[in-house]
Amino acid sequence: MTHNTESANHLAGEHSLYLQQHAYNPVAWHPWGPEALERARAEDKPIFLSIGYSSCHWCHVMERESFEDEEVARLLNAELIPIKVDREERPDLDAVYMDAVVGLTGSGGWPMSVWLTPELKPFYGGTYYPKDAFLELNRRLVDIYRNRRDEVEASARSVYEALSREPTVSTEASISADASASVADDVLRSLDREWGGSAGHMKFPTPSTWAFALHRYRKTGEQALADAVRLTLDQMGSGGIHDHVGGGFHRYTVERTWLIPHFEKMLYDNGQLASLYAEAATVFGDARYEEIARDTLEFMLRDMRDPETGAFYASYDADSGGVEGEFYVWKPGEIIEVAGEEDGPPLAALLGVTEEGNFEGASVLTRRSSPAQVARSMGRPEAEVEGLFERWVEPLRERRARREWPGLDKKVVTSWNGLAIEAFARGYRAFGEPRYLDAATRAADYLWEVHRRDAGHLYRVSNGGEPAEEGVLDDYAFLAAGLLELHEASGDAGHARRALELVDAMLDRFAHPEAGFYMVAEGQEAPMGRPVKPMDGAEPSGMSVALHCLVRAAALTGDDRYRDPADRALGGYASAMERMGPAMSHWADAADLHLGPFYEVVIAGAGGDGSDGLVRAYHDLMPHHAVLLECPADGAGDGLLDTFPPLSGKEAAKGQPRAYVCSRGACQNPTAEADEMTAQILQGWHK
Repeated sequence: MTHNTESANHLAGEHSLYLQQHAYNPVAWHPWGPEALERARAEDKPIFLSIGYSSCHWCHVMERESFEDEEVARLLNAELIPIKVDREERPDLDAVYMDAVVGLTGSGGWPMSVWLTPELKPFYGGTYYPKDAFLELNRRLVDIYRNRRDEVEASARSVYEALSREPTVSTEASISADASASVADDVLRSLDREWGGSAGHMKFPTPSTWAFALHRYRKTGEQALADAVRLTLDQMGSGGIHDHVGGGFHRYTVERTWLIPHFEKMLYDNGQLASLYAEAATVFGDARYEEIARDTLEFMLRDMRDPETGAFYASYDADSGGVEGEFYVWKPGEIIEVAGEEDGPPLAALLGVTEEGNFEGASVLTRRSSPAQVARSMGRPEAEVEGLFERWVEPLRERRARREWPGLDKKVVTSWNGLAIEAFARGYRAFGEPRYLDAATRAADYLWEVHRRDAGHLYRVSNGGEPAEEGVLDDYAFLAAGLLELHEASGDAGHARRALELVDAMLDRFAHPEAGFYMVAEGQEAPMGRPVKPMDGAEPSGMSVALHCLVRAAALTGDDRYRDPADRALGGYASAMERMGPAMSHWADAADLHLGPFYEVVIAGAGGDGSDGLVRAYHDLMPHHAVLLECPADGAGDGLLDTFPPLSGKEAAKGQPRAYVCSRGACQNPTAEADEMTAQILQGWHK
């Protein structure tokens, strides 16, 4: 679509796809920045702040209904200062103003609509509004702002005071195993025992919850946790939230059976779910989990990666040509056109495609019918149905690719790429696929070259190779976690060194004086005060990921300057963990690691004859509660001992590689036997 450049608003020239989508609205949008904020103060006008993201379905709906409407534009342009923010570029603004909306209305979502005083304090908020309601609300709020200013100021002051209140932490408490045990109990209590996931009328994947449950099972052997993980992974993997033809997962489902998704696809969901299924495949020896993990990684490689830089894109839209889900749904005749009259009907039955459909007259694909069930229902030999999906999935994908594709946001987000790096490194460890290690390495190198401004400073995003916005805690923590996993996979100490630089930056620039971390660094813009965001959600919180990085950094270096802040944060938030349950599951996971036993495993003589068996045995186990250090056969050169003191004194025996399994410097007997090394790593852990 071409536009008359004279009709562009102040968003013209912005790199964000979401802002570009609104650059030709008649609403005179401003980006968040000094010009718009100063204008609000100078003209004494309230700010209408609209926050969303490019793949948000209801954001598009509100744009069509309201922001492209001349009547709405006249009102907003005359009486308010309209500002657009891409929540993926400014998660700090999104977080604090979402808290305001939830506090004012009891719920939140996107598009987020917030009305601010010129001092940036919110006095009213909501989400999506249809045109007529939106017009009436703006007229009323403008009138109140003009004629009942005292009420507006009082409301804004009250909201500001509530939001600037930091979580209560204890500086005296210490962490104990009771906290993570309590969270595990709450995960089981909230389980939907029929469909998996947390009970409720909508279903979100929340991978960090199920990763914690999996790790807790590995630590304690509690079978109920394993059963909960398997039920959830099975139902997600067979349901409509999983894109069976194209790979990967959609954002969430609008009902409890994982059948009807909200169709957008986010990098952060797919990175986390690929990691989770890869580890579950290792723990349970389940070929179906391996298939889903690989399927998700291949989707990310094929459809979400920049072929030139190796970095991963942010998201796919829910809509195609303005219609939600149009790209993904099928009718029986379309399946038959691809697979023919003989294979088409049983293939459609395998994929849950029916004449009546399950979504607006068409069918979201599932894989909940087995070949045996389909064969019986159609009076066919099972051998004719077995393998049909595998035979036809590629032609189905090729046929679907001829449809109008959903929009792709090619923004590169630092934290989400950290999750992708972790997923591909873990995929390499689990399945030994060299392409996965290469993908993780290329993405890591791009971020280090483009998103690292200088030592200790990261950008949040890049668009077309142009970096922008200050990184928040999540960017440092998630990228550090990805680099640590890449170090595990590759044995390349350079990745661990990079991770340690980021961990040091977190401690220097984000640390809270009592416990934990702020979301933004000292000196960064913070209109409602520096936010503290401990809760895990669709992504784990930056704080909980930072704690995992601290535990690993302490093991890699033997340095208590990493262990002590983890101890303070876990102790300070221990009571919150017990109160909040699954909303702090990644914290509970960090607590289990911190309480240990947590092992540093040194392979002395790595790269020499016989070392591959020890390294492979370590990766086959994929211990969550250990870090791996490989000491080359020719000695710990290149400053390795300076960075990683636990390597000191670890030597091969007469040229034969040996494994040292240690905890805080206390080592068990070195061994050249993979089985003995594995047994030592499992001491204190069930599996």
